[in-house]
Amino acid sequence: MIQLYFKSALRQLFKHGYYTMLTICGLGLAMACSLFIYIYNSFQLSFDQFHVDKDRTFLVVQDLKLDKIEHSKGGAYAMYDAISREIPQVEKTALYIDNKNLTLRIEDQLYQTAGKASFTSSSYFNILNFPWIQGKPEELDQPNTVALTKSISKIYFKDENPIGKIILVDGKFPIKVIGIIDDSKRNSDFRSDIYISLNSLTNLWQIPKDDGFFLNWGYTNSSNNIILKLKHTSDQAAVEKSIQKLITKYWDKDVLQYFHYKLLPLPHFHFDANYGKGTQRTLLNILVVIAVGIGGMAFINYSNIVFAQQMNRSVEMGVRKILGSSKQQLYYQFLIETLLLTACSVLFALLLLSLSISWANQYLFEDEPVQIINLYSFLGTIGILWAATALVTSVYPLIFVNRMKIQQALKKLTLGPWSLTRKSFIVVQNVIAMILLIATFVIVLQVNHLKQTDIGFNREQVVLFPMTNNMLKSKEKIVHFLRDRTEVQSFTFCDNPPSHEKVWGGTFQFDNRSEWEKWPAKYAIGDSTYIRTFHIKLLAGRNFDDNPQNPEFLVNQQMATTLGFKNPNDILGRNLNAGGLNEEHIGKIVGVVADFSTNSLNEPISPTVIGYNESRLKNLAVKFKGHKQDILLKTLALQWKNWYPDEVFQYKFYDQQIANLYKKEALVEKLIWIAAIVSLCISSLGFLGLLSINILKRTKEIGIRKVLGASVSGIVILLSQDFFKWMAIAFTIATPVAYYLMEHWLTNFPFRIEISWWIFFLAFCTGLILTLSVITLQSIKAAIANPVHSLRNE
Repeated sequence: MIQLYFKSALRQLFKHGYYTMLTICGLGLAMACSLFIYIYNSFQLSFDQFHVDKDRTFLVVQDLKLDKIEHSKGGAYAMYDAISREIPQVEKTALYIDNKNLTLRIEDQLYQTAGKASFTSSSYFNILNFPWIQGKPEELDQPNTVALTKSISKIYFKDENPIGKIILVDGKFPIKVIGIIDDSKRNSDFRSDIYISLNSLTNLWQIPKDDGFFLNWGYTNSSNNIILKLKHTSDQAAVEKSIQKLITKYWDKDVLQYFHYKLLPLPHFHFDANYGKGTQRTLLNILVVIAVGIGGMAFINYSNIVFAQQMNRSVEMGVRKILGSSKQQLYYQFLIETLLLTACSVLFALLLLSLSISWANQYLFEDEPVQIINLYSFLGTIGILWAATALVTSVYPLIFVNRMKIQQALKKLTLGPWSLTRKSFIVVQNVIAMILLIATFVIVLQVNHLKQTDIGFNREQVVLFPMTNNMLKSKEKIVHFLRDRTEVQSFTFCDNPPSHEKVWGGTFQFDNRSEWEKWPAKYAIGDSTYIRTFHIKLLAGRNFDDNPQNPEFLVNQQMATTLGFKNPNDILGRNLNAGGLNEEHIGKIVGVVADFSTNSLNEPISPTVIGYNESRLKNLAVKFKGHKQDILLKTLALQWKNWYPDEVFQYKFYDQQIANLYKKEALVEKLIWIAAIVSLCISSLGFLGLLSINILKRTKEIGIRKVLGASVSGIVILLSQDFFKWMAIAFTIATPVAYYLMEHWLTNFPFRIEISWWIFFLAFCTGLILTLSVITLQSIKAAIANPVHSLRNE
């Protein structure tokens, strides 16, 4: 009997191939979207969850209490050493110094680590579970040793065994490869590709053991990650108190007035906005809502297609009932068809998913490729999705079978009572699509606004060259070369350009005030050509001189206003002791510049000091004039090899660096774009299904109208006019909802766009044009059909 059901089901699916394809495409798209979101969300939620003792593993973080609390991670080597020795509740301690840029020479090849190098010891691998393929973690406690991940080892040494090979760091410091690490698990925020032994620091950095880096508690840095594994999770509060006692013992008890150290559970780091990476949980929730919405749209499509098929199959079902088929047998017939349809939809979804994951890892998640965390869980999810889809989509056939009467079935009248439900479904479907479309336009405009807007500076034709300490020692070569080039408008050696992800800052002592200010200023560090290179406007006074013995500073207008000077000229000549910028000598404020953004536009303008500190320089910014930068870059690349044979020539365009500040927003933009496209595709398929119902209901009417002389265009308008009405209703409902959601989202941005009326109008026109273009083709097909056939069938 089951075999007969399957044969009959396959025959029906092939017979009604048009509806079968609509169903498979609609359900397949929705399933692929849902599975993609499942993979992405599960990958994000799995970060640092695979460590065996994750519940007992913590990261030391700090709060700096000024006029507002500033949060950061990291600590000093001295703190790490004291915690290891003096807090009994701590089972293991590791110092993980990450995000290091080094130049490596392997035989005749130079490689730049691009922030993927770190310094650590065996205790790091005893706390975190990164399996070693070759070697032992204990060997990393020896000086001048390094462990590589399998992926980076493949790049550096191809198919050779790297164990025992020598790598030169910065052209002169040899380190030996002692281990290979499995990096198949990419779901961790505490991983590198190159792990250099912590005991190599004195050699590579050329500092003695009694240097301030090792002994000074104030030598904190966000890259100095102190990772603790406690004996018991409940010891967290006790360890935090012990750290405060160590600060009093080895540093100064007055420090506790400003600094508060505490422990952050390691698995929380990925989503923590204050101390951690700040991955948006709201984005994951939005994606879940989108998956549910798109799934609902696909279900609506399927129900409409079932309605459309009722007209074709009502006579068949009526005859089957006359010949003795029970409702149960008819339902089983529909159920088998549904299982086959959903199975084909799952296969189609997996094909789309494999293509989309590959594409997304290449273009959306290139810095953090997603992967299936648990294959069995993924397969189970597919099975549940298939079963749930088959169960839900079989509800309507069951209702159809229960409500069907033989007399109505034979007269093809089973469709009528549900017309209001169908229209309501199609409106709901288009409300979802319209909300996503409006949201897409708003998000795209906001992200472009962030990327393209310069507050107080100019990014045009600026190229950045990263500089190492060795390169800066002989920077006169570059200065002499660039001064003679007509293509160069200006250049500056600086810490970071305006609008950067990481901006240094600190408190300061102003004029003759005895107390240091309770609020910090941001520091823009560069030489005297800094404001000319970035076109920062000087409002009062003059430019500063980059003389460290007699420091001079510029401040922005907001800092002058915050200090109580409405007239910029009144602050000129005042003394300024900028903590951490140039503490050896008290400097003077010689100029005031217009406000400019030091951070991304996700943050408001901050009080800012522009000054010089040679030890903080790490970039060369060159502003070109004309369009001959390619020629200069090629010439500079040749010179670079002569000047710095042990350094990699690398550069980036400034506008690209600014665009990287908004990766999170750009990711939201792309994901919403994809969701809007998928929803519009499913909506179009839904319109095709509903149009098929209308054509089936009005087959006789269309035939009579054609006999009486109706034109093709007249029939197309007749069949399409209702869709315009439904689109208008959906737009009316979607507009206030989308406006509320987007207005709420935009409140998170200090610099934002205003939502204009034309955004809604454009969304409506886009949806309408796409919808009409899809249904017009089907309407024309019905309009040009021979009326003889339609009237004969009736």
